[in-house]
Amino acid sequence: MKLYLIRHGESANNLLSQNPDQSGRVPDPELTERGHRQAQFLGEHMASPIGDPQHPPWVLDEDKDHRYGLTHIYCSLMTRSILTAQYIAQACGLPLVAHADIFENEGVYEEASDGTKASVAGPNRNYFAERFPDLQLPETLGHEGWYNRPFETEEMFLQRSKKVMLEFVDRHADTDDCVAMVIHGDLVDQLINELSGTPRVSENYSNHWVANWACHNTSITRIDFISGARTIVYTNRLQHIPPELVSW
Repeated sequence: MKLYLIRHGESANNLLSQNPDQSGRVPDPELTERGHRQAQFLGEHMASPIGDPQHPPWVLDEDKDHRYGLTHIYCSLMTRSILTAQYIAQACGLPLVAHADIFENEGVYEEASDGTKASVAGPNRNYFAERFPDLQLPETLGHEGWYNRPFETEEMFLQRSKKVMLEFVDRHADTDDCVAMVIHGDLVDQLINELSGTPRVSENYSNHWVANWACHNTSITRIDFISGARTIVYTNRLQHIPPELVSW
């Protein structure tokens, strides 16, 4: 398997990180205009015949096909992930599959003025069917909100990340599948930690934007699974967007 971990495009909440008080945060933000432009470039890039030149012998041979060759595209049920992944699915002519467990760290929540965080249910099946009619939804998604669960703690996030990693490895690792997961920065980081055995120092992660692996909006990380080995071919790849569109 080739596994591509892709962060979503810039969201409205991402812009708030530039404001000291981060006021105006919403539980499930839309993409910004720049986020849509990033995602459009991303989709075109993922469908390009010379999009992914990082194949042995590590040089671009123009006589060979260097497209990503995606066979599967997964996204979370968060709006910014779906909107980003749609650009890839449409450009590559593939179905887009929503997965209920690949959402952002801490889940869907509202934050009070005193910093208290409380989960919210999120949209239900009818909402997704109406707004995203081509999105393949989890069978478990019903008429209640998809995130109908408690606010996610650090321990819960780490347990979920491990569960997701084991599920995808079990499903795809011994195949020739090329799998794209359009997900969220914290989850990209922790999945790389899980797959590479990199320790996560929790006290470092309590600081905003501190992580083991840098992850810009729409960045691509590739991990190959060959004969039981896991090779990180590249991380945080951004060649598909012009410098003025790079963002966190």
